[in-house]
Amino acid sequence: MKYQRQNTITGTWIKGADLKGITKAKIVSETNPQPSQWKDDKGNTKMQDVCKIRFEGKDESYNISLNKVNINGLVDAFGEDSKEWMNKTLKVETEKVRVSGRAGVAIYLIPEGYERVDDENGYAVIQRMGLEKQINQPEDIPVIQDNEDIDVKSIPF
Repeated sequence: MKYQRQNTITGTWIKGADLKGITKAKIVSETNPQPSQWKDDKGNTKMQDVCKIRFEGKDESYNISLNKVNINGLVDAFGEDSKEWMNKTLKVETEKVRVSGRAGVAIYLIPEGYERVDDENGYAVIQRMGLEKQINQPEDIPVIQDNEDIDVKSIPF
C-alpha cells in the first residue's frame, strides 16, 4: 500500500465568538485541504480548507477552516493560488448562524473593495462592491429576456 505525506496544519483554532471587536486579519500560510472531524452521510471523513491567520490585536496566528463563501471571495479577489491570498489585509465580519441544528458564529474574510451580501436565496456571498446581488445560476442555462423573440424551431426538442 502506498502512502502520501499529509500536510496538516497544527496549532490553536480560532472561533468566531472569540473575534468580538476585531475588524482586520491577514492569512499567513497557504490554504490546504485536510480531514475534518465531520463525516458525510456515508460515514466518510469530510475535508476542510485550513490556513493560518493573524488577527489584529491578537499575539499569535490561529488555524481557521475557510468556508466556500470565503474561498470564492478570495479566488475572485486574488486568484486561484492560495499563496496569493497571503499577507493581504482582510476585513473581518462575524454572523451568528445555525447549521445542522447547532448554533455557531460564521467568520467572513472580506478583501478590500469587496462586501458580504446575501444572494437571492438568502445565502452569504462575498462580491465586489457595487455589483448587483449575485445569482447562482448554472452558466449553461440561457437567460431569456422579456423583450426577446424566440424562434420555436430553434428549440432542441
